[in-house]
Amino acid sequence: MIGRRVDSIGAIARPGDYYGPDTDYTGGTPAVFFLLPNARDEGAPAGQRSVHHVCFPPHTYRECPDGSLEIRASIGAMPFWHGYLDEGHVWRTA
Repeated sequence: MIGRRVDSIGAIARPGDYYGPDTDYTGGTPAVFFLLPNARDEGAPAGQRSVHHVCFPPHTYRECPDGSLEIRASIGAMPFWHGYLDEGHVWRTA
């Protein structure tokens, strides 16, 4: 799935949307906030529909030339989804 990088946490609206890195919501630790690619699947439980985040560290990120982020290690929003955010706003399942 192709997501999009939005300009505020409040603009996260569609599956695959992400915002950050930002330090305002995590006590100074850089983090990226996102809706999972499957957040709006039919029958998705509330936890799957919620905004999730990853912090740096333990994850790492790279700003890509196209304005997207690449996040490593894998994003494990278990049991809802497990995968990666790749260059080009591409969400890839592990």
